[in-house]
Amino acid sequence: MSSLSITPYFPFCRVHFFGQRVTEEGSTLRIRPDKRYKPVCSVCSRHCAIIHAWAKRPIRDLNCGAVKVVIECRYRKVFCTNCGRILVEDLAFFEPYQRVTKRLARYIYDLCKILTVQDVAEHLGLDWKTVKDIDKTFLEEEYGETNYGDLTILAVDEIAVRKGHRQSPYRRIQESVRNRQACYTGK
Repeated sequence: MSSLSITPYFPFCRVHFFGQRVTEEGSTLRIRPDKRYKPVCSVCSRHCAIIHAWAKRPIRDLNCGAVKVVIECRYRKVFCTNCGRILVEDLAFFEPYQRVTKRLARYIYDLCKILTVQDVAEHLGLDWKTVKDIDKTFLEEEYGETNYGDLTILAVDEIAVRKGHRQSPYRRIQESVRNRQACYTGK
């Protein structure tokens, strides 16, 4: 029996690897929550004693070389007495109701800084809407809400989306003159 282990490549806490399947399409890892730990609420981070149901979901992870990696994750839906509702337990390596790991999401965001959303989607074999939503989430986290409190002087500009002025739709950009912060972009 081989002494090689895949665990260093998947440093996920609170889960147990119990299987792996390798095909031409890629590698599928099977994991489930480690029963040594109590489930934790994904909203308030408190321990939950009541398990409502078990569910299974495929979660995309970073590619391992040229091999597409999918994690088949069994997880618990728990009733949180503090929140008063049924939620997905927090397993720390993916956001609840997302189908990509946190490290893949971070990789997507870093790629979106230098490539277009469509190029990133094609590179990773994901839908462009998934890539766009991940990029949007990180951008909102990084830049937050726009502060309109100190806005005094506006600059307005219109740009053509396509070549030709008659049939081309225009986009309007409004930005603060003082700090060059865009406050509105639209039709």
